[in-house]
Amino acid sequence: MMTGVLGPVVNVFVFVDDLDRATAWYAERLGRQPVTTREQLATFEIGGGGASARLTVHRSDEYNDPGPRGTVAYWDVEDVDALVAEWTAHGAVAHRGPKTVFSGERLCQLQDPFGNLIGLRQAPS
Repeated sequence: MMTGVLGPVVNVFVFVDDLDRATAWYAERLGRQPVTTREQLATFEIGGGGASARLTVHRSDEYNDPGPRGTVAYWDVEDVDALVAEWTAHGAVAHRGPKTVFSGERLCQLQDPFGNLIGLRQAPS
């Protein structure tokens, strides 16, 4: 039997039909190049200072299709609204939010141009 709680998010996969286009789009949005590139995926390091995670852009296959299917990982950001404005100017669509929720957090789910949801979270001020 396992005990304990989930640890921090360490890798979020998004699945895409056009890996080259998606890799270029995320590289531009994130301001960095992937740390790993393979035939089926590209991986970006996100964060730092002991809180890093990875965003892996993976070619869709027989197991996973692109698109919002239920699980959304939320990434901490300094300014949800500024990031939503920048990413939507480059083809993302606000899927849910941005909105401030009961906890004081500001949240938004963005749908990237490839059909995947990316959650953004701004801590309460």
